[in-house]
Amino acid sequence: MKIRITLLILMSAIVHFAKASDVELGNIKNSDGAIDKTYLFQTPQGTIDMNGGKKGKIELGLRFLSDVGIDMTYNLNKNRLHFTGTFTHNFQLAMYYDWMFNVSSAPGLSVYGGAGMAVRFEDWSPFGLGGNLGVQYAFSGAPIAVGFDWRPTWWLANHSHFDAGDFALMVRFQF
Repeated sequence: MKIRITLLILMSAIVHFAKASDVELGNIKNSDGAIDKTYLFQTPQGTIDMNGGKKGKIELGLRFLSDVGIDMTYNLNKNRLHFTGTFTHNFQLAMYYDWMFNVSSAPGLSVYGGAGMAVRFEDWSPFGLGGNLGVQYAFSGAPIAVGFDWRPTWWLANHSHFDAGDFALMVRFQF
């Protein structure tokens, strides 16, 4: 059931962006006439681009909802590395590579998707591969970012299983 819901959400997102990207190319050409590749999708709300808006290289804060822990990101040129250490039923470390897309019609708002791995320190299914899909808002007047993400993970080894129930709110300080 969880897999069906996950697939339905992913297919809906793909259909939305496929329809939204059907725009006139003249609107996204630069002065040389070539397609400006900083624009990824054209949506009714505005353009989602891959530039801009990061205040610092590191964000550090708390993650809570499905689990509780420490959340840290290290901003690269346009994307980032996302690290977490959580303590709910077990101790877990996770690392994801996130592709960041800033929404130009809403300064400070970003959406991201990523892929990575997680390690649990327990007897069963200690290693997992997963995805990271989320939204983040960075306040312009303060070095604070808040976000929400979803991390479906396929846990491998003993008792291999798929877990689509990892949702979290994050509050991070940017420096």
